[in-house]
Amino acid sequence: MLAKQPSLLNLILKNEDYLKAQFYKRYPQLQLQEIDVFSWPEATDIRIAPYAFLSGSSYATDFALLQLICRQFHVKSYFEIGTWRGESAAAVAPYVNEVFTLNLPDERLRAMGQSEAYISSHRFFSSSFPNVTHLFADSAEIDLAPYRGQMDCIFIDGDHSAEAVERDTKRMLPLRKNEQSILIWHDAKSDAEYPRYEVLMGIYNAMPPALHAHIYLVKHSLCAVYLPKGHPSQPIAINALPTRAFEFQLRSIEVSDLKSL
Repeated sequence: MLAKQPSLLNLILKNEDYLKAQFYKRYPQLQLQEIDVFSWPEATDIRIAPYAFLSGSSYATDFALLQLICRQFHVKSYFEIGTWRGESAAAVAPYVNEVFTLNLPDERLRAMGQSEAYISSHRFFSSSFPNVTHLFADSAEIDLAPYRGQMDCIFIDGDHSAEAVERDTKRMLPLRKNEQSILIWHDAKSDAEYPRYEVLMGIYNAMPPALHAHIYLVKHSLCAVYLPKGHPSQPIAINALPTRAFEFQLRSIEVSDLKSL
């Protein structure tokens, strides 16, 4: 099969066991730490709307994390890579002064062979917020000079290859307003418990070693976060007995009613 289709080798190179071995070969002394932001007082009052429950989205707890970070640390300026339907931008827009969300231009997506339905889904939920600015460019190419030194919080959710995560993280670091600015990465876990080592390799390669101690996985979510002042944490525990549960009260919303939320 490999002789007929050499690209199948990527299935081996992307295998989690292989990636985990490569990660710990590079960072043999590292103990991944996890924090529970849902123990914060603000976590007793979280409202995520809209949330579409459609493919390619984040967990509701991922959007809750973004909102909690913005509220807890009084974020004013927020920048993200990866707009998709605009749910993440919509989750934080009511709590910050300005949101900048970056995605590939529609023309680029069209040239890549994406369907019109896929393209039109972008920005669906974020386009109506007056404080959300949509940027259109490749994260590897965009001129970031206008945003340098301006951002309190940066959310990286673009290409999840180790190389792209490393590149995007390095490009985002100069956007921090100061040393207290926060970085968040999506898909740093393959599910709510298991680390995703390809993404983690990109994160740790990009972040200065002096900052590694303040990088945490976030319990109940797919995210990792850099908190400059540190945070009480525990080593990751796979398949541990639950210490927290969540209650959902679902209410369906017609798209035509979203502006009234």
